[in-house]
Amino acid sequence: MAQTRFDAAPLDSYAEQITSGIAMLGGVLTLPALFLYLSGMLLSGVAVTGVVTTMAVALAMVVWLLLNYAVQPTAYIIEEKRVLIKRRWARAMPVPFEQIAGVSTAAGLADMPRFGLRRSFNAGVFGYQGPFRLEQYGAVFFVATNRERLVALARRDRTPLIISPARPRDFVEDLRDALAKRRDETKSKDA
Repeated sequence: MAQTRFDAAPLDSYAEQITSGIAMLGGVLTLPALFLYLSGMLLSGVAVTGVVTTMAVALAMVVWLLLNYAVQPTAYIIEEKRVLIKRRWARAMPVPFEQIAGVSTAAGLADMPRFGLRRSFNAGVFGYQGPFRLEQYGAVFFVATNRERLVALARRDRTPLIISPARPRDFVEDLRDALAKRRDETKSKDA
């Protein structure tokens, strides 16, 4: 079977706003240090503690942004025996067909994270990544970029996986076909 590649959906407006806001906040936090340096107060040692504190917070935000950028999904690839989730800098995340119990679009989650979000790892910076606890659905694991194009992969013995290919209906159809073909091959080998 040939690989079928589905690009990740572009960031939705909420994720763009959150990402831009966090990046801007990190930049704003560096302004006091810049002003103190330009005024000469930093060179005289008057405001070193304040500068160190604001720069440490700004640096922590930069590291957090880079980590979220690293795990942002870029493509979902349906291979012969698995779905492979490609990410920007982090290693790809394989999901073997043996783990997948079913697949469907997940339009009902489009209101997340505004409504029904109990707990999350990253709800908007470069997408939605990590474990989430949703009010109506319980525990899920997101590797998505766009709330309007969500697809749910039900997994055996694991939390459901929520992804966001640019063409969700085509992805669901192709993955269902691949899963059915794999089941037929397994049955014919067992017979």
